[in-house]
Amino acid sequence: MSEELPQQLQHQLMRLQQIDQQVKVLTSQRTQLELQLRETENALKELESVEESVSVYKSIGMLLIKSNRNNLKEELTDKKETLDMRIKTLQRQEERSTKQRDEMREKLARQIQGEQGTAG
Repeated sequence: MSEELPQQLQHQLMRLQQIDQQVKVLTSQRTQLELQLRETENALKELESVEESVSVYKSIGMLLIKSNRNNLKEELTDKKETLDMRIKTLQRQEERSTKQRDEMREKLARQIQGEQGTAG
């Protein structure tokens, strides 16, 4: 294809690249949140297995601060719920963007084939 694509197709290809990049960003964000969720779930599980008489600490930056077991459990539970909601939201956005990307990819492929057919 030695001649340039029509400007409209070039714009659509750029839009496709933007959507593809958006899908990658959403996937990366979701993966990071899923990792945080697993860590939070593991922390909650460990907190449940520890006797009430044992001191517990929470990490704040580079510090470990002694914490109330019940408050810490409540914090972790809230964090888990928040992460669950954010993951579900990202999944929906990712699914929509992936569908949009795939539809646009098919449409562009048909248009490019049509352009090649009329040029040849």
